[in-house]
Amino acid sequence: MTPYCGVPGPVARVAKRLLAIVFVAASAGAFAATPISDPRARAVATARDLAVTVRDSLAAPVPGLLIRVIAGDAGQARLATATAHLLTAFAAGDVADAEWERAARLARRRGDAAGYGMALIQRADIALAQGDYARCLELAERLQSLARRTGNPEWDAAAERNFGVVARRRGRLDSAMAHQQRSLDLYRADGNPVRAAQALSDLATVHRDRGDLGKALDSALESLAIREKAGVKVEIAYRNIALLYREIEDTEEARRYFRRAMDAAGTVNPVAYVTVLGPFSTLLNDVGDHRAAQAAAEEALAIDTVLGDRANQGFEHLEIGRALLGLRALDEAASELETALSFGRELGHREITARALLHLAEVSLRRRDHAEARGRLDEAIASLESARLMPQLAHAYDLREQLARAESDYPTALRFAHKHATERENLLGLRAGRQLAMLEARAQREQAEQRITLLAKDNQLKAAQIEKQKLLRHLYLISLAALAVLLLLVVWRFLSAIRHNRVLATTNAEIERQRIALDAANRLLERRALDLQHAAITDSMTGAANRGHAFDRLQRMIEDSRSSGSDLACLLVDFDHFKQINDAHGHLFGDDVLVTGVVAMRECLEPDDLIGRIGGEEFVIALAGRSGAEADTLAERLRERVSATLSAQWPPLRGMATVSIGIATLGALSQEPSVKALLEAADAALYAAKRGGRNRVRRLA
Repeated sequence: MTPYCGVPGPVARVAKRLLAIVFVAASAGAFAATPISDPRARAVATARDLAVTVRDSLAAPVPGLLIRVIAGDAGQARLATATAHLLTAFAAGDVADAEWERAARLARRRGDAAGYGMALIQRADIALAQGDYARCLELAERLQSLARRTGNPEWDAAAERNFGVVARRRGRLDSAMAHQQRSLDLYRADGNPVRAAQALSDLATVHRDRGDLGKALDSALESLAIREKAGVKVEIAYRNIALLYREIEDTEEARRYFRRAMDAAGTVNPVAYVTVLGPFSTLLNDVGDHRAAQAAAEEALAIDTVLGDRANQGFEHLEIGRALLGLRALDEAASELETALSFGRELGHREITARALLHLAEVSLRRRDHAEARGRLDEAIASLESARLMPQLAHAYDLREQLARAESDYPTALRFAHKHATERENLLGLRAGRQLAMLEARAQREQAEQRITLLAKDNQLKAAQIEKQKLLRHLYLISLAALAVLLLLVVWRFLSAIRHNRVLATTNAEIERQRIALDAANRLLERRALDLQHAAITDSMTGAANRGHAFDRLQRMIEDSRSSGSDLACLLVDFDHFKQINDAHGHLFGDDVLVTGVVAMRECLEPDDLIGRIGGEEFVIALAGRSGAEADTLAERLRERVSATLSAQWPPLRGMATVSIGIATLGALSQEPSVKALLEAADAALYAAKRGGRNRVRRLA
């Protein structure tokens, strides 16, 4: 539980030093009596025990009587406030709440509005951390009433923030947006940039939940700039940006910002550390690193259990369940997910409830319990559609389609397949392509309208010319007596035609200018569409095809080879000792090694050959129309070229920066040809190459 208001300077410095000492001592086993295995959780529990000792010592009869006699009500109030600050700094939420309640009582009795307002803020934040949303809202309402009586905008903003956080956790995103925007406006009007940074973080979270990632990133970056300048809780801003990159499946950027968040949180502040560790477990689950995700979530759960943060406990049980589900431990996963579901329903937290139901449905589906899976999925989909959690909703539609197919309910399967495809389009960014198409259609429509205008002007000119010819014909029939009048009319019409022609010339010039501008805009739109298409199928770091595009193209190459009767060779290339290189030189250096290696491999390939990145340091190469012997020769050339290039670029890596290559051909498969079968065969050959000592080529016979 992180206090909302800052702890006074002297108290904060003392609390931080004591907490650091407690953490080091607890990690070293100095407090062996505490029955908690995780060192950070043990440090928090030990700090809480110290907080209870401090509170009990000050609340003893003799000290209490002396304080009342010597200092009176004012001294009692100051001591209660200082004690509450200290307990809050020690992350003893429930203990601190009782002391803040006493401080609020004393402040109200003395008519101290400032002390009373500060106590209400702290109590509301503690209730929010403990998942007691009803009490949080009741305290926020009292705070807002006090703020409006006293004209204090900071208290009003704090109340609005609590309203917004509770509304978001209950899935009411429009209400949450309104409250957080008002909180931000109040803090800015009050000239409080640090509090405004917190409001921006909360606002970014609401934008993220609504799927508006552009606005979310703008708010998060603005919050980060303020926090970095003030040096206040930058780990929160880094974590929020990491979560946004996780939403768009940019795992490299997400990992980078999570690492920055953990570095900023430090190793001796478990309260700051756990705010990053829990969300990090979600990313680890998303990328399939389930063992690491389970360990991170269990460590975060141990700390949050001591802190009493029930909402975070619900999320951590959820991520442990997801990890166990990924590890195929269905019974253990179901137990953790049921616990998460009970937290979500108890707290009224829609996201926890919906996601727990979704993964419980996945467990039921794997157990072939279709009735239970259907009930859980339908409840999860209703909640996810209301909360607008698009990644989970797409997954739910996919599971519902699988269930319908398993039950031979093909109309339902088709309906949910369409829904799943629509959600995946949105998640993959095809909405941007549609916007470009709309812009192009709008440009074409404007061009058509201008052509119509030009034709209308041309018709007017022709009509004027026809009218002029009619007038001339009539002139020949008029008597000589009206010749002077007719001449004047002809001159007047002639001058009108000249002016009209000038206007038409100007209009034509403007139309031509606009046509040129529209042509330029169309070319720009075409370039952007090509850029978007390239970004969607290319690994941004190495320039190779990304995993999805590589698998799609490999499938097409298999189909072409089967229809033409030609062979197809598949090479799996894995960079040797890559983890050691990363550990020794850093991830950025490792990225350079991969990029240089891919460039070297491209030099040995034909333009039509496929090279794609399917894992961290693992690449696939597909060679159409090549026999096994030809693939062996090319693979050896690839291996030698990569080794030579990397050794020349970085001499210390000689003999270490190499690649192992496994080869499988379509004709050598013992089962029905498919992408999966071909990759599994190549993977088996790669494993043999690794086992044989690395830096070698093996082909599956």
